[in-house]
Amino acid sequence: MPDFIDELRVAERAALAAGKWLGQLPLSERAVDSAEGRDIKLAADREAERIILQALSASGRPVLSEEQGTIGQVGTESPYWVVDPLDGTMNFKRGLGLECVSIALWRRSEPLLGVVYDFDRDELFSGLVGHGAWCNAQPIRVSGLDDRGQAVLATGFPVGRDYAADALAAFVGGIQSFKKVRMLGTAALSLAYLASGRLDAYWEDGIRLWDVAAGLALVEAAGGWSRHRAVANLAFQMDVKAAANAALFDREA
Repeated sequence: MPDFIDELRVAERAALAAGKWLGQLPLSERAVDSAEGRDIKLAADREAERIILQALSASGRPVLSEEQGTIGQVGTESPYWVVDPLDGTMNFKRGLGLECVSIALWRRSEPLLGVVYDFDRDELFSGLVGHGAWCNAQPIRVSGLDDRGQAVLATGFPVGRDYAADALAAFVGGIQSFKKVRMLGTAALSLAYLASGRLDAYWEDGIRLWDVAAGLALVEAAGGWSRHRAVANLAFQMDVKAAANAALFDREA
């Protein structure tokens, strides 16, 4: 039996529980807790996180969660959970339907497993690095496409990225050679779609670990390539590229 299969099942149950709760919440009850700069927080984020943390607590593993931060000692040799209780918060608030629950298990700076639950479409993506990835228990695989001119890239403008004109111009220059560009408003779901062959590449700078932790695990489990680099002096913030084939990105870029 693969390593961490028990943890994968725990994460799946936690994601399903939180997602089912979020999915039944009427638009009128999706109240904003706080709005600062480009970011918003909903009361629903905290309740979904509570459901997830309760489900994960029996594992005894440390947790990094978007709302509560670190619980226990994160970043040692011991694997730790990375939780985003609601990715695509603005989509969820507006009823756009692109939102998900994201749970991963990492060791130091590398993914071990990931679960992304799209509760709007009732699609449960799960993957064990080195063993495979699935959507609703059916195997999934990256597209394998290696031609940028034919590839569909998912990207976004996360709260933590550099919005200076020169930084944005450099970013646009890097993505304009892709055939199509999509902005879903949820990093986790973008990466799940990459893992399942619906998209071919993903690139976001200044994204938080909890936004991409499960998705990166899915991409690697589904046979894809990824690279994440920490942003200096910013905790749990990174520049991320992932692809169905490493040829879609210059590894030294």
